[in-house]
Amino acid sequence: MVDIFLLTAIGAIGALAFSVLKSNKLKKRVHALAVQSDAVVAQIDGFRASSACTIVNGMDLSGFLYVDVESKRFCIVSTNMSYKLFGPNDILDVSIVENNPAFTETQLTDKIRKALLGGLKPVNSLFRNRADSAVNTIHVVMHVKDSDHNTVMINCLPVKTQRNTPAYENAIHIANSWKELLKAFMHSA
Repeated sequence: MVDIFLLTAIGAIGALAFSVLKSNKLKKRVHALAVQSDAVVAQIDGFRASSACTIVNGMDLSGFLYVDVESKRFCIVSTNMSYKLFGPNDILDVSIVENNPAFTETQLTDKIRKALLGGLKPVNSLFRNRADSAVNTIHVVMHVKDSDHNTVMINCLPVKTQRNTPAYENAIHIANSWKELLKAFMHSA
């Protein structure tokens, strides 16, 4: 019995150590790609990036978005360091999406399953007040006239949080700033 407990504890500690190392490795990879991407953008004639952010495909890094406020253009640099310039006419729409259904469907299914197996008490949590619920993702979603980059998602919330917290307020502020900037570009066309 003690051996099983000891092996389980060692396994849990190993899993935690692995996730920390994996997280640090991911941060280093993203930083290295950002540095390379910055160098690519610096070489583009007539483009002066004044703002930049990472863009995601689902939860995975897919590239970087750079904005040149003066020329009202933006550039998307993929993780393979290819890039494409866009103008205001290329933006179809911009919105903010919280708890993107593509990322929370499994969590909702899990809650329903638990509610059915454990009685009706957990069902109330499915319908709780929006102001009290957790937020898993906040994305600024921009649709663009381009087959390679038709949906650009800016991840503004790096960790799950509750509404009415400083982390949530900061993420919403960042999302609104990007949305306003991109909508201003769109309307300048």
